[in-house]
Amino acid sequence: MTRAEQPTVVSPTSDTLAADSRERAVRALLRVPPLKRLWSAQLVGGIGDALALLVLVLLSLQAAVLEGSFGAGYRGAAFAVAAVFGARILSTVLFGAVLLGPLTSLTAPGGKLDRRWLMIGTDGLRLALLIIAPLWIDWVPDKALMMILITVFVAGGAERLWAVAKESAAPALLPAPPIEGAAVRPLPDHLDALRRLSLRTNFLAVPAAAVVLLIATLIGNLLGTGLEWFSFHQAALGSYVAAGLFSASISILYFLELPDTQTPRPRSPLEGLRRPTHGNTPDKGRTGALPLVVAVSAAVAGAIAAAAAVSVLHAYDLGGGPATFALLILALTGGSALGIRTAQKVLPALSRRRLLALATAVTGVALLALGLVPDTATGLALALLAGYAAGVAANIGHAIIDQETEASRQARTTEHLQAIVRVLVALGAVAGPLLAAAIGQHRLGGGDFVFDHGGAAYTLMLIGALLLPVAAIVLAKTDDRAGVPLRRDLREALRGGDPAVAPAATGFFLALEGGDGAGKSTQVEALADWIRAKGHEVVVTREPGATPVGKRLRSILLDVASAGLSNRAEALLYAADRAEHVDSVVRPALERGAIVISDRYIDSSVAYQGAGRDLAPTEIARISRWATSGLVPHLTVLLDVDPQTARERFTEAPDRLESEPAEFHERVRSGFLTLAAADPTRYLVVDAGQEPEAITTVVRHRLDRLLPLSEAEIQAIEEARRKAEEEARRKAEEEAARKAEEERLEKERQEQLARLRAEEEER
Repeated sequence: MTRAEQPTVVSPTSDTLAADSRERAVRALLRVPPLKRLWSAQLVGGIGDALALLVLVLLSLQAAVLEGSFGAGYRGAAFAVAAVFGARILSTVLFGAVLLGPLTSLTAPGGKLDRRWLMIGTDGLRLALLIIAPLWIDWVPDKALMMILITVFVAGGAERLWAVAKESAAPALLPAPPIEGAAVRPLPDHLDALRRLSLRTNFLAVPAAAVVLLIATLIGNLLGTGLEWFSFHQAALGSYVAAGLFSASISILYFLELPDTQTPRPRSPLEGLRRPTHGNTPDKGRTGALPLVVAVSAAVAGAIAAAAAVSVLHAYDLGGGPATFALLILALTGGSALGIRTAQKVLPALSRRRLLALATAVTGVALLALGLVPDTATGLALALLAGYAAGVAANIGHAIIDQETEASRQARTTEHLQAIVRVLVALGAVAGPLLAAAIGQHRLGGGDFVFDHGGAAYTLMLIGALLLPVAAIVLAKTDDRAGVPLRRDLREALRGGDPAVAPAATGFFLALEGGDGAGKSTQVEALADWIRAKGHEVVVTREPGATPVGKRLRSILLDVASAGLSNRAEALLYAADRAEHVDSVVRPALERGAIVISDRYIDSSVAYQGAGRDLAPTEIARISRWATSGLVPHLTVLLDVDPQTARERFTEAPDRLESEPAEFHERVRSGFLTLAAADPTRYLVVDAGQEPEAITTVVRHRLDRLLPLSEAEIQAIEEARRKAEEEARRKAEEEAARKAEEERLEKERQEQLARLRAEEEER
């Protein structure tokens, strides 16, 4: 029986781990009816807002050409597109930075502004603006662009007001925190899940809006065959569809009930256990690569934003129109969403840092080719590839940032990353069209070779070309496989990673990993005592040396006299020890339902013989999986510590591996972090520089969610349940007796009143 599933007796599996992941925490919010209604309004309104921005870009382009704004021509059209994005960004900054404080206080629970009616009002305002927007070209053709820019500014301000009201309303709809001390699994951090849900919804709104714009444009073209007005106003139907989406949002919000009080944030049991940060010094991460990874992740996002901003110009250069523009936006943003979603499945055996550099390079090459190729179908395929590679880079970059950052600084680092991404996306959206305007149209060559492209194509080529040296810098500065050719690692990754793996169906397998001196033995003993106190059978083991054969292999592997041992022989000896260890110790214990705690397992071989030596990690992993028949732990705890700090903890003469140079142990550390980043649901990375008691508490908190209940715990729960039922039965009987006594007394009182009335009548 797990603490999450009673009374069925099961063992934790990968599904159990996924249930405790952030993904499940996000999904859990959608099971709260008021939050689901608010999320539906945000999704519908977000699609409407993104669709409105795309439509207004098309309208501004049409207005600029008709009235000759900015000198008309190609440069005038590009300046008009830049003006639209600039007006939207200016509106967001003004309403988000200048008015955020007063608006937050006014929309807080009990404030002067009703949050629901504020959201309904801003949706109504945007609805009216989108109905009128296509008509400015007919009403005031000489001032249509100015009116469209005003529409963009006002709509952006309305979106900010809506977002402020939503941010104030959503936390009040969160489930109440559990009663302190209750014997239930703690709820996840709802506020973090709420933030992730909001970001995901806003991001998916753009490709959804592109799909809606594409459909509306195709229908509008059909209507244009019979109605000349729709033929001239190709973006009008999209504008009216956006207005309809805001109307749908209003209808959803109308039936939303918001409480007047704010739900308090549940305190995490881990609060106060992290080491305090020292001043405001910038966080360079565990291995010093954090600033560069943050910069690259933001740069890729800015590049895709710039490409999306000039895609309307590029669509017309390709001989298309609004439909081609919608397809390019869908390929760039939809591809990014798909890349973010599936990034962990892309070359899982390849180093995450190398994959980040590779994804950045692919994004650059795809954008460069997108600007070069004048064919629409090929361009759409290249845009999809660029978006997908950018999404992979974003996901991998975020995973590396999570692993590089200490737990106490993760929230702050994430906020900094999001701020940098927002700034670069805004700069890219404005700078892209401005650069296209500055370049203009050029025709190069002659005879059979003619290079005739607009400024948008040159901008795409420039963006792609700039990403290539960025990818090279990432590979050079953050590579955790220095000395191993990238070509070989890539070939191994393409051949396939590890064989099929799965945790045991019974028992629970916990592995503690980390470099020498991380404190694994101390934690193994502390966790074993704690788990035994719960009533479990605990088997403590280690690698190498847990079996008679293993002890002999350990003496060979760690003896300084074996310094000449070849790397392949070393890897095979570890695999031999592991095969004997699993067959004779680990599997039998798991089959009888015991809790197995191992000091080192497969990851140590992958990190030491793979990342530390010059062998391919995929080969090491494949050998180890074969040796263990695919058995993996239910949870792997990585005790991460700086190698220099760990070396200071040695109290005995170092063995053969401990005597390796500092560069070797740095590569080992990076190898461990790479493994954890590739499978975050199965790993718990803990800062091993903390006090041992604090580390134990962090691990215990995770195990409390995953460990099966022991027989003693099950009996205690059943006993508590029985007592609760008996108490409820006793209270019910007492209540029934009380009611019966009250009824008897009432009956006697009525009889006495009847007698008194009869006596009064006789008198």
